Amino acid sequence: MAKSRIRNIRIGQKSRAVYHCRLRRLMSVTIGQKIYSEAHDVKEERKSNSYLILDIAESYIYIEGKFIPNDLAKTCHLSNNALAFLFDEIRYEMGGEQVCLIRKPGITTTMKSMISYGETSTKFLDTVGWGLDENKQVILDTPSHTFSGKLPLKFLMGFAEDYNKGILNIKQELILIIARSFKNSYMGEVDANVTINKIEWKIRHVMPSDRQKLKLLNRLNKSSTAKIKLAYRMWDLYELPAIRETASDIWAIKTTSSLERPRYIIIGFQSSDNTDDRSKDATKFIHAGVNNIRLYLNSEVYPYERWNLDFDRKLDAVAYYAYENFQRSYYGKDMGEPMMSIEEFRKNPLFIIDCYHQPDAMKTSTVDIKLEFETRETKFPPNTKLVAAVWIQAFICQYLPLFPQEMKTATKESN
Repeated sequence: MAKSRIRNIRIGQKSRAVYHCRLRRLMSVTIGQKIYSEAHDVKEERKSNSYLILDIAESYIYIEGKFIPNDLAKTCHLSNNALAFLFDEIRYEMGGEQVCLIRKPGITTTMKSMISYGETSTKFLDTVGWGLDENKQVILDTPSHTFSGKLPLKFLMGFAEDYNKGILNIKQELILIIARSFKNSYMGEVDANVTINKIEWKIRHVMPSDRQKLKLLNRLNKSSTAKIKLAYRMWDLYELPAIRETASDIWAIKTTSSLERPRYIIIGFQSSDNTDDRSKDATKFIHAGVNNIRLYLNSEVYPYERWNLDFDRKLDAVAYYAYENFQRSYYGKDMGEPMMSIEEFRKNPLFIIDCYHQPDAMKTSTVDIKLEFETRETKFPPNTKLVAAVWIQAFICQYLPLFPQEMKTATKESN
């Protein structure tokens, strides 16, 4: 059976030996047997031959490790979305060009999961470490202190979620930046020692028959200059570390080109001390007494009408409608299936602004992106941060299967 060679696996500034894996139904890219604790740069590379078609959309990162509390007599457990919080950054590249970047995968995938999945997805989410609490530790074997789970790429990034066709004859890389601290991955009365023993990128592949290879080669030769387009949407993360203690504030997020203007904004408020604190749940959000949130794209305002929210008096139906309508708008579902009921939403709210429909003038100018938020109280609570203005942008990448190096000059366009 054929072998595939993996090169340039980096851990920090050191380079490791070359590892091999056999091509089976699922192709595994293994990063040795080194134990990783915190703050490492891990790079996995996959170069397919001319005919091997890789199914990146169904690929996933497999993780094994150990979780040992410092005091076994006291309460300490893996927290919600623990596996994603093991990383500070995940990046996917094709032909040396960045295709998708996920900053702070823990908080980004938390927000994405809360608005993208429903109750029917709970079994799928079990293996990614979603919903873990003191009484639910489905990925952890308590006697041996070992845990294992997977992070599907479509759970992490919009590229794998949107582009479900095979990719051939181009080098692909997955760069994982391991978190500086693992304290967002567990909760309890004492600290714990978390180590990662194994990381594998498992990719399903298709090897065409000789007859199909000939057809594929003829097709490529006839259109040797025709580029394959990969259309997808990208999630990005921005944070305002501290909201001023005033009744209203405006956050100038960035000025960008018309090609990178957002389509949706997902907004959450958190306490500033939620991060790297084992006594706090890093996946919990608060309403912060917010009354109105408005997005400005130059002079265009979204939503057009003010929400006038009051969570204490349960005047929050408008915000919940925007939350439950997201799946219909983004995924094109006939009926949305929200993960949270309205009562759960009040305890853990996310605010979604749909700015998909934009005037034609926005397509030819630079775009100033600002968020305005107001509170019904005299001022916002102290130590409150705005996590995260996660927005979705539409991109198109192109590459030539016969000339994979041409990916370096591929264009990214906004749909």
